[in-house]
Amino acid sequence: MQRLSDTQFQQWRADANVLEQDHHGEKVLLLADGTMLKLFRRKSWFSKTVFFPPAQRFADNALALSKLGIPCPQVIATYKLLNPYRSVVHYHPLAGETLRGLLNAEQSLEQLELFAQLAEFITSLHDKGVYFRSLHLGNIVLTPDSQLGLIDISDLRCLGRPLSRSMRNRNYRHLLRYEQDWALVDKSARALFPLFSSRS
Repeated sequence: MQRLSDTQFQQWRADANVLEQDHHGEKVLLLADGTMLKLFRRKSWFSKTVFFPPAQRFADNALALSKLGIPCPQVIATYKLLNPYRSVVHYHPLAGETLRGLLNAEQSLEQLELFAQLAEFITSLHDKGVYFRSLHLGNIVLTPDSQLGLIDISDLRCLGRPLSRSMRNRNYRHLLRYEQDWALVDKSARALFPLFSSRS
């Protein structure tokens, strides 16, 4: 990881749009050239992120997903910003619209076809050994060429072997717990995910 000077960061920040922030500060910036910066704070000095910065995990995961043929952001560089400390990843965003965004848009949507594609995509992820603990409809993108891909990928592991049944079920349970998302999904599309019936 390179050191990111405060001067360079402030130059980027001056013309950027803040896409996400919290009471600790900015988290995601859209830069003037269309690329993005994602900033990760260190939650404590004794955190494992001292040795495994989230920005580097993001970059490593992007490389692993690309090797598996899974659409994802393309990383340009990773940085350390010292004051305040942040690990930073600079990347080209994955083009497209999140499934959450599509559900919330006021337009017709062939949900059954889309969610059949989603079910196949998740099975493919699991078969390829991808375990994404933060998997939800806001992290899955439908690209302009009608593929599904992943974003916000720092909290992800590529295990190099198909997931066990218990890991697959945990991943599905996490996906299905976002009730506000799934309330917008037709019953016929929800039926493609058998764990819905096990929760009722």
